[in-house]
Amino acid sequence: MARILKHEIPAASEFKLPLHEGSNLLKLDVVNEKVYIWALEDESKPKRGVKFRMVMTGEEINLEPYMMYIGTFILFNGSFVGHLFVDTSVPMPIYEGI
Repeated sequence: MARILKHEIPAASEFKLPLHEGSNLLKLDVVNEKVYIWALEDESKPKRGVKFRMVMTGEEINLEPYMMYIGTFILFNGSFVGHLFVDTSVPMPIYEGI
């Protein structure tokens, strides 16, 4: 059965989220100064650890070509601006709808 699920984004530059195979990433947003991603997930499919990378505005980065941009979020009245990327090198379909 498919549901829209919410995942909190940790305060880390690299992390994994347990998403069901074939998840469709719908939205990246901030609620009460916490960052979340919403995904349409088929709970009958197995979960996989999907790698994400967060970078700050102005940070020097060296991203691999398989890191796909997901979105930008703003915290603390603009004093922190982060940009989220997902690792697409893993052979798992992640459909980005953001």
